[in-house]
Amino acid sequence: MSPQTRRGRSVPPRHSSKSPSHGSVEAGQKPVAAPEATVANEGKSEAKNVQAHPPTGLRHRGPARARRFTWLRNVYRYTGAYLPLFGAFVGLFAVFWVYRSFVNPPPPEPQQLWTTIESKYSAKIDAARLEINNPKSDFATRIQGFKDYRDDLKAWMSELSPITDWTVGAVSTASADYVTAGQDIGYLVTYGNQEANLLDQASTAKSEADLANYTTQLAAANSLFEGQLAAVRFDMGLTAVDQPTLALPPTPNPSESPGASGSPGASSVPGASPTVAPSASPVSPSASPTAASS
Repeated sequence: MSPQTRRGRSVPPRHSSKSPSHGSVEAGQKPVAAPEATVANEGKSEAKNVQAHPPTGLRHRGPARARRFTWLRNVYRYTGAYLPLFGAFVGLFAVFWVYRSFVNPPPPEPQQLWTTIESKYSAKIDAARLEINNPKSDFATRIQGFKDYRDDLKAWMSELSPITDWTVGAVSTASADYVTAGQDIGYLVTYGNQEANLLDQASTAKSEADLANYTTQLAAANSLFEGQLAAVRFDMGLTAVDQPTLALPPTPNPSESPGASGSPGASSVPGASPTVAPSASPVSPSASPTAASS
């Protein structure tokens, strides 16, 4: 009998989903041979890969490079941790600097404050004096010089008068006498305003003869102001500065009048008669012994 007859009904062959390489599973055999073959094949492929890439010295570069740059990573880590604190410190310092510089700055030292105010007006006053003292200046230029001198002097005194305490901002080690300087500045403001008023009157003069009527008063006021200014600079510990003398026309002689003769010699002589002077001189000696004897 044929094998089909012995086995009975013939069964058509089954189509398996496995790859053809595994082969068909015969009857009575266990289907475990294919996985074992796969594992064996993988082991062989790994062995081939290992043999194809022999070990070299480059394999140790990775760990060595990591150890080499460990300190750099630590620096980055600590920097990232303390960077916000550093930024906060810089921000607070910037706020404090703006506040002390612009919002509420510390008061300047008295010497610095005086120098700042004086330098603002001293140059202008010197320029006005040059207009007055220049011999080439005509009458109109000199009058304008008196006006400029008056305006600058008034502005200077107006800026000094509100400051009543000149010890604010003083350094304890300063050698200047700011208490005395404050008192002298008060007198300086008074003398400066008096001179400014005289300059205001002199600027209304219409001629040189009219201007000469203010010569005596202006000379005295200017001398008083310059002396007080030198005292203030001494109190502040500053060096003395020579101020140019204010050039003024000569004081007119009240006895100058066109006499009968009109000669220059007669105009320069005092109005009293020549006989008065000899008679006046012996009077005092004769009176003194009489008073002594009595």
